[in-house]
Amino acid sequence: MNTGDSGSRQGLNLTLEPREGYLYLHLAPGFEATPETMARVWTAISEACRRNNLRRVLADGENVQRKLTPMESYDHAALAARLLPGLTVACCFRGYQTDEQTEFFKTAAMNRGVRIEFFDDLDAALRWLGTGLKA
Repeated sequence: MNTGDSGSRQGLNLTLEPREGYLYLHLAPGFEATPETMARVWTAISEACRRNNLRRVLADGENVQRKLTPMESYDHAALAARLLPGLTVACCFRGYQTDEQTEFFKTAAMNRGVRIEFFDDLDAALRWLGTGLKA
């Protein structure tokens, strides 16, 4: 079911769609994760999850580009926790290479009660998310 929630009206190129047990977030190919775009993404996720009574998110994208410093990554882990405590996010980003900053972000989020993991396989991301479903 597509609720028509689209970040394009906010200057973002993303789609939010509630599914059975989770929120599906589709990022446009080459999405750039900057401090500004990520603040809007976390806000959109929080609003859609609250509206649909969800706490699990599947973020799906190709060639996502991170344009964040380590401190900005830390700030966004804290923002996610402030906006929606208990959130679980599976990031299926094909073409994205995790690194030390990715691990730092995951740890900072986990320390604030938000679980985040990165995948390049959609079915593995859904299994980890605990949906019991395929995409």
